[in-house]
Amino acid sequence: MKKNSFLIIALSLIVFISACKKDQGSNTGSGNFDRSSSAGLEDTRDIPNTTQTLPNVISSSTTLTSDKVWIVNGPTFVTNNATLTIQAGTYIKGVKKPTPTSKPSFLVITKGAKLEASGTEANPIVFTSNEAANSRTPGNWGGIVLLGNGKTNVATTQAIEGMKPEYMTDLGLSTDIIQYGGSIEADNSGTLKYVRIEFAGDVISDGNELNGLTLGGVGSGTTLDHIQVSYGADDAFEFFGGSANAKYLVSYGNNDDDFDFDQGYQGSIQFAVSVKVPCLTYSSSPNGIESNNITSPVVVVDASRLTQPVLSNFTILGENATSASFNSTGTLFRVNSAYKVSNSIVAGFATGANISGGTSTGSFYGYSLVHGFTTATVGTTFTSITSSTATSANGFIRLVNPFNVNVCLTTKPIPDFRYLTAPTPSPAATGANFSGISVTHPGGALTAFDTTPAYRGAFGANTAARWDDNWATYTPQTNPYL
Repeated sequence: MKKNSFLIIALSLIVFISACKKDQGSNTGSGNFDRSSSAGLEDTRDIPNTTQTLPNVISSSTTLTSDKVWIVNGPTFVTNNATLTIQAGTYIKGVKKPTPTSKPSFLVITKGAKLEASGTEANPIVFTSNEAANSRTPGNWGGIVLLGNGKTNVATTQAIEGMKPEYMTDLGLSTDIIQYGGSIEADNSGTLKYVRIEFAGDVISDGNELNGLTLGGVGSGTTLDHIQVSYGADDAFEFFGGSANAKYLVSYGNNDDDFDFDQGYQGSIQFAVSVKVPCLTYSSSPNGIESNNITSPVVVVDASRLTQPVLSNFTILGENATSASFNSTGTLFRVNSAYKVSNSIVAGFATGANISGGTSTGSFYGYSLVHGFTTATVGTTFTSITSSTATSANGFIRLVNPFNVNVCLTTKPIPDFRYLTAPTPSPAATGANFSGISVTHPGGALTAFDTTPAYRGAFGANTAARWDDNWATYTPQTNPYL
């Protein structure tokens, strides 16, 4: 974070089920992605022509079925230890706030509640804007917030950022419901699997923002697997403490940081890719990874618990050619954050990796390709790094087509983050080593790393299958969703 950080009568189930209206489009709920060439084309699946608006307070377990499009309109909270279940293939659309000072639409899963959103490769769950194609913009709605009882290094009275008191009090809720953290390392806030989150985020002020996916005190019992956040108004993924683990993450064209770690986060993530998209508006420091330890204003309760993400097989990309307006860092560890980074690719930023503000104690950064247009690395404790300041980022890393992204809505891109095997093999093809990233922190009940890849970065060779195929999309503005 840059960043520091209603007594309403409950709607009855009958009202909840009957509050339907018609929308445009087919009600078949079928169709396929247009995959005529490669991964990354449009999601052209038909969606239901019936919509239903979620109540703003969900206090009993509820299922969102795929035969409707579900609308999030204003602040929405799952409370009272309820479970919100979302069927595979379901679309959830957030309503754009009518004025800049209006309340954003967002979904908060409070401590003790769960979100069970299990999509499939063929039928991912999609959270997106309620605006029409070509009219969607970053920050149309506020995104998803998961709050858990996992451990942090700050007081459990700490409130998640991006919230104003009236978001709760106007619904008759206590402001305490946005607190996060506790004592349960393996706490379970649910499942997000094959899920896309698009056009989310909300910036109240610098250091007080909603992200695409915000996790506060989320424990290692939570499943985060195959999630894409695109065109967000702030960070894509932000972890405030906890020890949630994740695999197969995509950050595409988000305004600020792609991956942000704070307040004692200790978890592992493997296979993640991010790329910035030209022609979008970015923050003053849109980093690929930004990691902080304890940031104010907070009440510190465990100074010994350091923020320490354990990361392997990341591909963190900025732009292919240098840009004076894009002065940022690929991987930035600061404010005494610890780190373990290996088998990764960082390229296309002014500075590739800056670990000078982190702590070297118990940290490791190695076996990676690091590129920066101005400076490749800042700091001294790197191991087996291959670095470059080449004028072409992809000229150095040699991936298939990583910067083939949607430029000013003039193209339908097909980015490809796999490494080239010929005519000159990419330096990413070999060199992986998992010896420096063993998990020793308290969040150690982790899904083990897949140690079979010999390659560096998020994807294998250009001849190998892609893990982003069929469920991810790189055309969120133009997807019809009708």
